[in-house]
Amino acid sequence: MTDLGQLHHFLGIKVTRESHGLFLDQSQYTRDIIAQASMSTCKPCTTPVDLSAKLSATDGALFLDPTLYRSLAGALQYLTFTRTNISYAVQRVCLFMHEPRDPHYAFLNRILRYLQGTIDYGLRIIKSASHSLVAYSDADWGGCPDSRRSTSGYCVFLGDNLISWSSKRQPTVSRSSAEAEYRGVANTVAEATWIRNLLLELQIPLRLSTLRLTFIL
Repeated sequence: MTDLGQLHHFLGIKVTRESHGLFLDQSQYTRDIIAQASMSTCKPCTTPVDLSAKLSATDGALFLDPTLYRSLAGALQYLTFTRTNISYAVQRVCLFMHEPRDPHYAFLNRILRYLQGTIDYGLRIIKSASHSLVAYSDADWGGCPDSRRSTSGYCVFLGDNLISWSSKRQPTVSRSSAEAEYRGVANTVAEATWIRNLLLELQIPLRLSTLRLTFIL
């Protein structure tokens, strides 16, 4: 094996060493995505998504360049490796990659405008005195106007570090908000269990039970 020295870049992810840990960012990759959409001079916005907007598969006219839409949506998926705060928004635009429409591209443009103002954001991994595993979950009941399916999301912290996250539409229709929340909790528990078993195989057994918190909005 060849010793390449300290890690600086890996698959488009920049690694910056700090006194207490590492900072991972994809700032140059983000600039490339914005440039691909010809939005390098766009006006930034403060949030990646308008929560009051419910995208439908039949809204608006068909987008004239579906290849561009799919390319940008795929690139944004890779960006969520260090930009967890756009996971929900990216999951929404990826639902319409097969037949994108103008409102879907406008939704995607809002994500790019948010990235324009937060290019230097990233994921920080620091030394932590705590080894507790804490998971947070939430669900959007019936959020999809076409299928009436809900969206589940979770994030898992090991000590002070975020190590796992997801935003995904549920496979079946939930008949109540409580049922949607329980499905989201089940996904969260499955992920936390997998992480505990992985740490056990790495000879780092956790001594405390996993704490799970659910957001009710």
